[in-house]
Order: sequence, then C-alpha cells, then structure tokens
Amino acid sequence: MDNEVQGIVMPDYSIGFQCIAGKCRHSCCVGWEIDIDDDTYEMYKTVTGPTGEKLQSCICPPSEDEPQAHFVMAENERCPFLNSDNLCELILGLGEDSLSEICTEHPRFYKDFSDHMEMGYGLCCEEAARMLFSHRDPIRLIGLPETDDLRSKIFSLLQDRTKSLDARINGIFSLLSASAVSPVIPSVPSDFSHWGAFLGGLEQLDPAWGIELNKLKDSVLFGEDLDAFEKYMEKEDRTFEYENILWYLIYRHLGEDPLDDEAALCIEFSVLSMKLIRYLGACKYKETGAFSVEDQVELSRMFSSEIEYSDENIDLIYDHIFDLQESN
Repeated sequence: MDNEVQGIVMPDYSIGFQCIAGKCRHSCCVGWEIDIDDDTYEMYKTVTGPTGEKLQSCICPPSEDEPQAHFVMAENERCPFLNSDNLCELILGLGEDSLSEICTEHPRFYKDFSDHMEMGYGLCCEEAARMLFSHRDPIRLIGLPETDDLRSKIFSLLQDRTKSLDARINGIFSLLSASAVSPVIPSVPSDFSHWGAFLGGLEQLDPAWGIELNKLKDSVLFGEDLDAFEKYMEKEDRTFEYENILWYLIYRHLGEDPLDDEAALCIEFSVLSMKLIRYLGACKYKETGAFSVEDQVELSRMFSSEIEYSDENIDLIYDHIFDLQESN
C-alpha cells in the first residue's frame, strides 16, 4: 500500500489505483476549475524560465471576490498545462511535487470519523469506476476492525447474495425502521419520468448527461424491457455491479452515527441513484442489444460528475426526497 494511504481505512477494491493519464477518455484536467492551494501558489511564483512565464500568465491570483488562486482554462476548458497527448506539462517539467493539492488528491475523497479516517475514489474518475466494476467479491474495508454499528449492519444486509438485491434493500429499510422512533418508509417513487424531469432542472455540465435524463423523462422502457436486461446481466454474471454501486454510494455518503432521518435520506438517495443508473443501463441494452462494462463505467462516471460533485445538486435532491417523505 502507498505511504500516502497507510493508516487510512479504504475499500479493498481500490488498492493499487493509478491515474491512467493520457489514456483517460475524460481527463479531470478538462471542464473543471482547478484551484491552486496557497503553498503551491507561492512556489509557482519562484519558477523561472518559460514554465515560470507561462505560470504567471495562466494563473488568476487571489482577489476579494475569488480568494483562491486558480488556473485560467484554455480552449475547450482544458488546463493550460495539459498538452496534446493529455499529459501534464508541470509533471513532465517540474515533477509531481509541483502539482496543486487538488490535482494530487483527485479523485480521492476523505471522511473523518471519531477514531479513524476513511478514503475512497470518486466515480467521476473512469479508472476508479473500472476498478469498482472489476471487483466481484463482496467489498471489504481495509484497516477497520469488525464493528456492530448501523453502517456495518447495512453493509452486511447489502452483501447477502443469497437474496435478490431488491430484497436486500427492503431488509435495509426494515433495519432502519426497527431502529427509528417512527417507521422509515421508502418514499422514492419508481416513476423514472418524475426523476428525469427533476434532474433535468438541475445544473448540468455535459450535454450527454441531458440525453440520458431525457430517456428517464420519456420513460422509454416497459416491464419486459427491464426483465430482459436483468436476465442479460445475470447471464453475464454482472449483477454484482449494482450491489457495488450501492455499496460505494452508502460508503461515501453515510456518516458516523447518523440520526434516523439522516440515515434514511442517505439510503434513499443511494438506492435512487443506483436504480437510475440501472434503468439507464437497461435503456442502453434495448438500444444496442448489449451493455458492456465500459458502458457501465461511463454511465456511473456521468452520474458522479453531474450529481456527486455538485453540492448544490446533492442538496436539492435530498430536499426533494424529504419533501416526498413529508407528503406521504
């Protein structure tokens, strides 16, 4: 295990993660604002020669309106130091230590617990998604002793492969109801057109995501289409992919000792997200007669980029789920 993650709890499937750099189809150096932490900004001021000149011309310095320095993106929203081979000129010229913190850490996310820290890799990164969908065994956390807390119980129910995934999800909601003051009733409608319309009104980065949301909004599938897709995934021995998606979402979004309402909202968000991704997979299968792992990677990457990496979108979805609960 790399020194940078020693002593940090992480999922076993993500050990050995490496950025694929120029081979990535969706570089994190394109389309995202790239902030520069204070220490790196001060270091960049000392760089001389052509690289130093380019740094000075491509950095927007801190200001009252924008207190964090950041790169001025080039044409097509590319980082100015991303070359034609999709490789970083700063790494090539100055080494990896020259990168800003956001570049070094992406796509990692961290969660602080009372007695440990956890780390994972966001699915906005196609390689992180690829690793998730290549892991067929139940996911385990490396470095975390067995516990009997709510999240561990949820993971145990989720990974009981003697039952269907929908039965496991019902078991999780039953667990939440048993531990809550009032019953926890799933309030997320199975009306995909409802969610296609709602998500279509949120901030979007990629027009391709809008195309996928229109499939939800139009509700293009019937029950037999969903059944055919389920049988296809079973034949391909890939139904575990949806268990893994749900595991990842709960791992990332469920905090330590959540209140009953918070846990229910998180689980509903996670289940909803998995079902939306599964529905879009079924759409792809109906369109083409196939659904590859790379198709799964791309759908999950888009979802994560558009939803998980927008705090505003996450908050709006949580608020909408809460409103649906209140109206039931």
